Amino acid sequence: MKLDQLGPYRIVKQIGKGGMGSVYEAVASGQDGNASKRVAIKALSPQLAMAEGFRERFEAEIESLKKLRHPGIVRLYGYGEQEGILFYSMELVDGPSLEEEINNGRRFDWREALQIGIQVCRALKHAHDHGVVHRDIKPANLMLTASEQIKIADFGIARLFGGTQLTTAGGVLGTADYMSPEQADGIAVTDKCDQYSLGGVMYALLAGRPPFKAKTMPEMLQLQRFAEPEPVRRYAVETPDQLDRLITQLLAKNPNDRFPNVLVLSRHMEAMEKALSRPSRSRGEETGETTASFEALSSEVTSAIDEQATRAADAPLIVKADTAQESSVPSIYDAPTLDQSSPSHVEPIGSPDLATRTQLPASEPPAKESHFTTVDEDARRQREQREGNRLAALAQLSILTVTLGAMLWGGWTLMRPPSADELFTQIDQSVSEYGIDDLPRSFTKDIEAFLKRFPNDPRVTQLQPLQEQLDFLAHERSARARSRFMQSAARLPLELIYFDALAASKENPEKAILDLQALVALYDPAGEITSFDLAKAATDRFASVGDPRLLVVARRRIESLSAVVGKVKTTHLPALQERLRSADRLRASDPVKSRQMYQAIVQLYGEHLWAEEIVRRAKQALSDQ
Repeated sequence: MKLDQLGPYRIVKQIGKGGMGSVYEAVASGQDGNASKRVAIKALSPQLAMAEGFRERFEAEIESLKKLRHPGIVRLYGYGEQEGILFYSMELVDGPSLEEEINNGRRFDWREALQIGIQVCRALKHAHDHGVVHRDIKPANLMLTASEQIKIADFGIARLFGGTQLTTAGGVLGTADYMSPEQADGIAVTDKCDQYSLGGVMYALLAGRPPFKAKTMPEMLQLQRFAEPEPVRRYAVETPDQLDRLITQLLAKNPNDRFPNVLVLSRHMEAMEKALSRPSRSRGEETGETTASFEALSSEVTSAIDEQATRAADAPLIVKADTAQESSVPSIYDAPTLDQSSPSHVEPIGSPDLATRTQLPASEPPAKESHFTTVDEDARRQREQREGNRLAALAQLSILTVTLGAMLWGGWTLMRPPSADELFTQIDQSVSEYGIDDLPRSFTKDIEAFLKRFPNDPRVTQLQPLQEQLDFLAHERSARARSRFMQSAARLPLELIYFDALAASKENPEKAILDLQALVALYDPAGEITSFDLAKAATDRFASVGDPRLLVVARRRIESLSAVVGKVKTTHLPALQERLRSADRLRASDPVKSRQMYQAIVQLYGEHLWAEEIVRRAKQALSDQ
């Protein structure tokens, strides 16, 4: 589809095309008042909008890239969508990329490589300070302006496409020639990944080729993870040993072996350039003095590691290499690397040859819409929003004053002791919500407060039994806690029998009732101990038996368990009676099945007292068969 217009821009010509979309030269059509402004527009393939989560990542990346304003970074102007095509406009750089320069045979000397490295570090520091990691530093993404200054392109693009469900013949999207070992290994990306890639770029500038060559993507990833590159001096013999060691450090497999950050790296390279540029005493003399000067300057750089800003001085211009002098050097770029001609070659993101190999997940096409926002317009809208927020804050201040007054009134109300009606309502709601057994202990204080503050209130008679029940539960919890830390042999009879019965009550409440009834009949046959006060009076008589208050607790527990058994009987007894009648009906027609049903009744309900009559009848039927 031929495009003539995208947002406010008139398309002039196409300057690149790849599987991710196309890049156009365009001019502003007058909407921003500057009709002669030339820009580059990257229009992403409409199919990308169908990839799961791609639109969200696109918007998130744009938000990150809007923060980047640095002369060494290709500036983002605006972003939008037109009839399903996501696009963004950016600064148009009139100049080639470093990849084009290398492919055209240009060889960079060590001074040029250092200058490029310093400029890239300055731009990367700005990005890293804003939390943005490039992830795809390579010669194709480093542009040379007309004055041969470096501008980094495609910030955020690697991360933007990294999460899409896109596959290629090599299995990984992007170029691996400059990929860090962490990226190749699937480890979390940090700013030190950009250092590794920069080391690969500087290697390529000097050697005319990336650090590794491979025919397949898996082979290249393996090399990036485990192999050590040949010294760059093998291909660029005039490279100083100090620069060779620096590139080797940048290409370290362990990120911790690289530089702490790009600020330290750039200062190190600046010191190196200054030291290496000092003339030696005689022609051909080994630069021992230069090396010593470099080491001294490096020491000075180390003391400035904690400094948090780079120097504002512009980097010196890059001087083109004298190709005439290098014509005698044999070409070392004749063997193609992975990103040139490998059968399983995977192009960089946005490169021309990826279109035929990109597979996108099937999805319904998104609703087509059109909109465009410039970065400046967005910044202006944010300023207006902040101004509106300030006005809103003034309005909120008055509301806050009123609210504060209401809060003070409410606080006084909360601190005021509740009335009898409020306190009773609170207690009643708590009992209804939690039940007696699960009532939080804090509500005991509410009941105590009511009984103490309003002793003449007629509702006291309703709360007194509840208070006694809570006292019973509290004592039971206390006795249970003590019992947990004692061996069975050390427990006194009352505690041993009571808590064994209580433990069995979950599985067989009827047996627990019988055991508790036996406990009361054995140790209080006359029924004298019916309250905690009477139990306290009998403490001495029960010293060798246990705490007599457990007899009071046992009587209460018998009542609660009996209520539980009664509910179970009411629920289960009719169904069990119907099963017995069904077994009786089958005795003549299917005696085997009938016998199985009788046996099941005895097995399942033989220990339940409420089912005693039905179990007896089932046993009788079995004996009659």
